[in-house]
Amino acid sequence: MQNINNLSFGFSDAENYKRRENKEFFNHSFIKNQSLDKLCQSSTSFLVGDKGTGKTAYSVYLVNNTYQNNNASLRYIRETEYQKFITLKKKNS
Repeated sequence: MQNINNLSFGFSDAENYKRRENKEFFNHSFIKNQSLDKLCQSSTSFLVGDKGTGKTAYSVYLVNNTYQNNNASLRYIRETEYQKFITLKKKNS
């Protein structure tokens, strides 16, 4: 068992894991599950959600690694663009 002072919880923002020196820790601690598999389906085009729900973490993992032959890139959108996505989602629900 480790002393709590020796534990590393990493960065609070997954964007920091795009840097080469941080990739190994992130790859070791990232949990690959059904959500990642669903995100990699060809029918998925966008990943939207509230702040802190893991959107950047999924994106950074896919940018840093080859997973199910996906070629990922990370694009940030502004709050106003995000609101447009939410409006479209509500209209189509």
